[in-house]
Amino acid sequence: MRVLLLSAPFVPEYMRNARCDFVSLSATQWYPILLGYCGAWLEGQGHEVRLVDAPAHGLGHEAAARTVRAFRPDLLVLYTGRLSERNDLDFAEPLIEELRCDAVIVGPFAGIDPEGTLSRARVIDKLVVGEFEHPVGELAAGRKPAEVANLLYKDGGRVVRNPVRPNLTTAQLDAIPFVSRFLAGHVDICRYKTPSELFPFMDTMTGRGCCWGRCTFCLWVNTYVTGPTYNARSIPNVIEEFRYIERELPRVRSVMIQDDTFPEERAAEFSEAKLAAGIRLPWSCYARGNMSYEALALMKRAGCRNLHVGYESGDPDVLARLKKGVTVERMTRFTEDAKRAGLRIHGDFALGFPGETPESARKTIEWALRLNPHTAQFQLMIPFPGTPYYETMKANGWLNERGEPDMPQFSNDAIRAMAKRAYRRFYLRPWYAWQCLCHPYDRVLVRLKTMARAIPAMFWRRW
Repeated sequence: MRVLLLSAPFVPEYMRNARCDFVSLSATQWYPILLGYCGAWLEGQGHEVRLVDAPAHGLGHEAAARTVRAFRPDLLVLYTGRLSERNDLDFAEPLIEELRCDAVIVGPFAGIDPEGTLSRARVIDKLVVGEFEHPVGELAAGRKPAEVANLLYKDGGRVVRNPVRPNLTTAQLDAIPFVSRFLAGHVDICRYKTPSELFPFMDTMTGRGCCWGRCTFCLWVNTYVTGPTYNARSIPNVIEEFRYIERELPRVRSVMIQDDTFPEERAAEFSEAKLAAGIRLPWSCYARGNMSYEALALMKRAGCRNLHVGYESGDPDVLARLKKGVTVERMTRFTEDAKRAGLRIHGDFALGFPGETPESARKTIEWALRLNPHTAQFQLMIPFPGTPYYETMKANGWLNERGEPDMPQFSNDAIRAMAKRAYRRFYLRPWYAWQCLCHPYDRVLVRLKTMARAIPAMFWRRW
């Protein structure tokens, strides 16, 4: 069967491949990794697959439509976004009618309101909740919708929800061909960049789910692999993929491990195996801010260069309401240990949490400056429907008409202004200018587009 995996065109610099969807201030584009895993699985099952990531490749609606028509798929797999859902359906459904192909909606955003999304679809009559490699594979193999677990489908005028299937096991994850091989064969790797990573980089996942899985704001732990769950590939399988990337993809300068959180024991086991295998390829990962110095030092010896850390807030009360499970003091000590180990940090901070005030937001900004990570982002927090954070904001009337935080003590405009101020204070410091001089290639030359977008956003452009 000919299967087309689609991330539809929307607006310039839009990204739906991350854990939230937004128009990127820094021209960041992550790989469509979940579509990549689905594609790798389908190719391994003998299907002919095409991946179209329109936003990352700058494809407008007409160009993307020509690409879809030229492939003439039998099955179209549509990865939707929260902001772009209506656009995605309006783009894909006329093509589905024209080409007379089958179609299914997938992805974590589709799990926010699956019945609602499917009801809003005019032509598409199927949607997968959670991991979607096997459900899509079963549809491609001709299985009837009623027989596919994790699937919702339309039957006459109603939406039917099939039973839930177990999460993929270690053996099942190991059976999926390497996503790096699939992505390198289907997309231009130079279209994917982020300020925190070497360029060009590659994405992979060594496991699914989050070992903590309790944060009230996180979309994926509520709609993809839910709760405090972590199902991992075998370490030998992961090491073999790193060996493949190092040998077969020489342009790749580093690998970003896209596990929701890379647990300390897992990171140590991987690091020891990577050292034993003699693989020199640098790597990065998402980390909780409570790892030990011993683990961080081992990771550094094994080639880890950068940690993506969700600090979120510098206010202890806010952290408690978010159920982060880690304190300001512990994350501060972790940051000191990471720097002592020689690791870089990309810090994720956000403004607009329940009950937050301008004073607590200032605490976060001042704390971020004291922590001084290598790079940082300060985002307007996104309340995803279906998360406890969203329900709290909605119940208190703290959302505006766009579904964004807007509280009596901290208005939406004030939150945006504070976030812009945070970016200016962080990136317009003498320290950051010195870093640009010391590392002109990675800091400046490969990030001219990032800088061209970010500077207006820091001052006058609304976002």
